[in-house]
Amino acid sequence: MIRLLFSSAGRRVELINCYRNAAKLLNAEIEIISIDMDPSWSPACHISDHACQVPRCTDAGFIPEVLRICALHKVDLIIPTIDTELLVYADNRARFADLGTQILLSSRAFIEVARDKRATASKLAQYGIRTPETWDFRSVLSGESKDIFPVIVKPVDGSCSAGIAIVKDLAQLRQMDVDMDRHILQRVCGGREYTINSFYDHAGKCRACVPHYRRFVRDGEVCFGETVRIEAFREISDRFSEIFEGIWGCVCFQGFQEDNGEVTVFEINARFGGGYPLCDVSGGTFARWVLQDLKGEVPDYHDNWNEGVRMLRYDAAVFTKAGGQ
Repeated sequence: MIRLLFSSAGRRVELINCYRNAAKLLNAEIEIISIDMDPSWSPACHISDHACQVPRCTDAGFIPEVLRICALHKVDLIIPTIDTELLVYADNRARFADLGTQILLSSRAFIEVARDKRATASKLAQYGIRTPETWDFRSVLSGESKDIFPVIVKPVDGSCSAGIAIVKDLAQLRQMDVDMDRHILQRVCGGREYTINSFYDHAGKCRACVPHYRRFVRDGEVCFGETVRIEAFREISDRFSEIFEGIWGCVCFQGFQEDNGEVTVFEINARFGGGYPLCDVSGGTFARWVLQDLKGEVPDYHDNWNEGVRMLRYDAAVFTKAGGQ
């Protein structure tokens, strides 16, 4: 029996189903434990074998409670799903290891860069990977940077497109009521937007790279997408192995490809992204490889996924009574 814990499970029903499908194909037994602040309002918790309530991931009681749950259910692997919990888990990896519980997580150094869009832009530019021109909020207000508008204003550690705004001129920028130290300005990119799901083995080698075109996005998560082979993104995925020590598991990054073929990367997520099910269905079977690794088998890595597979998401529902039953 392989026991998986999905942290901040929320609406990750499709991600859980990817693991269940992979387990069935591998003839493996798995047990799904999901945790959330209020499991009664989490669809993923309702379709799991066990659901547990935990404090917010930034609360001091979060880690002790997750440790208790892992010990109780003999959890083999924790799969984080939101950005705000990544550093919390990274700082407590050894405590979970003492219980025999792994965390599907890259190194803290990599997560620190991925969680900071200013650091992401700086690091990638240092290695010759195109990123949007990035400016400090205060320097633009002081007039140091001119003729840059329109620009995108975003939190340095934001997720799901929260807090993002396009600003057309300096006057509009001056009217914004935001923490200037926690926001940056970036050039508006042109072309098609993509998410690139990449999988890295324990040695940090990129084993697969599956880009998908973000045809329609809602609240930062792709609803309509299509897998597309783009060699420039594959090259960047391979470069990540050189740039970032301790990269492991599923990493998704976002970028644009312009009409001339040039690509730009503007964000990295050190976790499974919301669009991963499209990657999985197209043949990028990252969930399968994770389970094979847990079983002590050599994962059957490959990059032979199918191009042109589309995901057309629609709203579905889990129905419960008040109280979560």
